[in-house]
Amino acid sequence: MGAFDRVAAQAVETLIRAIEDDACETTLGVPVEIVLAQTCRQVGFERNTLLRVATTLAAMPAVRSAFVQGQVSWSQVRGIVTAARTVDVAGRDRIDALVAERAVSHADVEADHLVWEVDWLADQLVGQRQEERDRTPVAANRTRIMPRVDGSGSFSGDWDPTHFTPWVEAIDHMAATLAPDAGEGVGDDPLDVVKASDDSDTPEGHDGSSVHDDRALTEAHRHAAALEAARSRRRADALFALVTGKQAGTLEPLDPDDTGGRSRRVPLVTLTCHVDTLIDGSTPAWVLTKLAGRMKVTSDVARRWVADGAATRLVAVDDVGQVVGVGRRTKVPPGWLRDAVIARDLHDTAPASTTAARLCDVDHVVPWPDGPTDVDNLGLLSRRAHTRKTRRQWRLDRHPDGSRTWTVPMSGYQVHQPPPFHLPSPPRSGKDPPEARAP
Repeated sequence: MGAFDRVAAQAVETLIRAIEDDACETTLGVPVEIVLAQTCRQVGFERNTLLRVATTLAAMPAVRSAFVQGQVSWSQVRGIVTAARTVDVAGRDRIDALVAERAVSHADVEADHLVWEVDWLADQLVGQRQEERDRTPVAANRTRIMPRVDGSGSFSGDWDPTHFTPWVEAIDHMAATLAPDAGEGVGDDPLDVVKASDDSDTPEGHDGSSVHDDRALTEAHRHAAALEAARSRRRADALFALVTGKQAGTLEPLDPDDTGGRSRRVPLVTLTCHVDTLIDGSTPAWVLTKLAGRMKVTSDVARRWVADGAATRLVAVDDVGQVVGVGRRTKVPPGWLRDAVIARDLHDTAPASTTAARLCDVDHVVPWPDGPTDVDNLGLLSRRAHTRKTRRQWRLDRHPDGSRTWTVPMSGYQVHQPPPFHLPSPPRSGKDPPEARAP
């Protein structure tokens, strides 16, 4: 195990030098992560861990030196790097200085203590930064929306003093207006639903005479938590009513005469699956979203979405996954053709990249108009990879069976990719797949 730890230190040190000298880009024309993935056959988790440690230690000389000299272990370094990535540059330098001070003195004590001290310092620095952020005025109003696969979601945001106060007042006013309707049925559980006018933090039946009564304090805490939960629910319902003009839960218009309110919106995702998934559930289905990228769902979920009336688009493919396109009539693929490319590729097809499909460009393998706008000549590329290919820093060759070969013209470095694993395999007749028909 000690030898393994030293090998890890040598590997990280080699990566740091390669990154500092830009050796891979200079000699091979490809980033170091691709060389690492291909040469050492590293999968995403290991590759990301090594690169994260190497890039962080390149800016932390004390930790780097202690790791090389064996004063800290591979496990300790990973913990230190994890903590360092939660703070800013100045905080990282303070963590580096702490390790320089503690590495030798902690050599004979329990290994976790050094990581605990680093975590404690990082928590302090994060708290100080949060406190400074709280004192810093909001520069721009913004709202962040984070949807989930099931159609639910959460959101948060920042508002300046000019807009935050009237925004909250409008929500609370609407909550007070809706309170009589929302209060129907109150009384089943006084800690579950609290009246809008109830702002007391004292539990019912308690006169407050014994502030040291553990039971009383527990009940007060439960009551306060229930009160805050009820307020949160009322505000959520009020915000929904303000935005949509409908009551939360029933989706009925607030104004009975208003029948032309905003229609209910459903989440938009792309679901790609084999038809067997919708019949007998023999294969998984892939959900492609802009925020989450590629996620695998069960066949039951896929069938339920279709059964619930989800808008579906069927794209026919032949036995080798070819889709009829639009040939050389246009360079920009229509929406249905782009969806077919997304369903086939699932994510960025550039080496060592998994950028979400919805964030990628649709690239012509052979530039248009020499190459047609058909699925067999189209692929998903992130903007960065697309730019490198356009500048001829990469050359892409797509083979009849759907496999790809990426080549760096400067050095001849190659990365081979097999056909998409989730599509039907080509026929095993020994014959070449049929060529694409002329437009």
